[in-house]
Amino acid sequence: MQSDSTDKQLRSKAPTPGLSTSSMRRPNVQLWLVLLWALMWAQGAGSVCPSCGGPALEERALLLEIAKQQILEGLHLTSRPRITHPPPQAALTRALRRLQPGGMAPGNGQEVISFATITGSSTSTCSSMLTFHLSVPQSYHLHHARLWLHVPATLPGALYMRIFQWGPRRRHGRSHTLLAEHQMTTPGWHALTLPSSGLKAEESGVLKLQLDCRLLDGNSTAAGQPRQLLDTAAHQRPFLELKIRANGPGTGRTKRRTPTCEPETPLCCRRDRYVDFQELGWRDWILQPEGYQLNYCSGQCPPHLAGSPGIAASFHSAVFNLLKANNPWPAGTSCCVPTARRPLSLLYLDQNGNVVKTDVPDMVVEACGCS
Repeated sequence: MQSDSTDKQLRSKAPTPGLSTSSMRRPNVQLWLVLLWALMWAQGAGSVCPSCGGPALEERALLLEIAKQQILEGLHLTSRPRITHPPPQAALTRALRRLQPGGMAPGNGQEVISFATITGSSTSTCSSMLTFHLSVPQSYHLHHARLWLHVPATLPGALYMRIFQWGPRRRHGRSHTLLAEHQMTTPGWHALTLPSSGLKAEESGVLKLQLDCRLLDGNSTAAGQPRQLLDTAAHQRPFLELKIRANGPGTGRTKRRTPTCEPETPLCCRRDRYVDFQELGWRDWILQPEGYQLNYCSGQCPPHLAGSPGIAASFHSAVFNLLKANNPWPAGTSCCVPTARRPLSLLYLDQNGNVVKTDVPDMVVEACGCS
């Protein structure tokens, strides 16, 4: 496995001379070119394109580096998150039950579970400030929000709750806006819907919610002692459930599958390799799945197969086109590239300890063809 120092060395390499950045679809194309050039040389100077032969065992490290960069690009990250304060295991287990991997809506959506930091708690008046640290990309908008609170079994009656959002600090103090009012009559977990249109985090990603609740009978004490009206223990921490969508139309596509390569198949086909995130050293922040199929395209492309089953309209093929345009391969050389891909559904922890569910686009190769 490559070390973090290897990651830094790869990211620090200069762009390949003569390449035009105007046709690059993503910001890290230079790094892809470096990795693919390394893969080409590892396969031998006799190959006319990087995918015309199959990768040997010593090339697996390069493939793993490509997988790392592909995942980071799909998550809009420059490096893997460093988790310094992971959420409590019980709270994390509950979040994972709510966010099981599966098909996303075609709107390129994400789901986020953010655990609250609680300050100014008063058990007698149920007045608490909940602070959330969010990292929602600017290209996304919030379309659903629910606040989850746990009411203890000792609740003596109906609980009336008001939820305010505190605005950013200004010259004359902070503004606060009433978001919602709820009534809770039973103990246990309660999901309180918040208006997504009025829920806005500060530029730093900090979101502050002020809770104000009381018993409807007005009796908040028993024998002169404060009564706890909300649970804030580690395994019952309040959390925010958010659903966000990418701005603009979705990018749904029809899936096409190519059978895996048969033994000794010389022609262009799809080859499957399983990558465990433990092998990448990423199991501490990627929660589910445990790994994925690192499919890739490999094989020969005779002239009569060029352009079959169609030019691959993917980032991967764009990189190969750049390589072909800036490398003295024989004229008319065709490369085996992906022609269809599907997303990979991930559950992961971001740098703030939030649990995020998202689909990383174009991660798994479904079909291959000659460009």
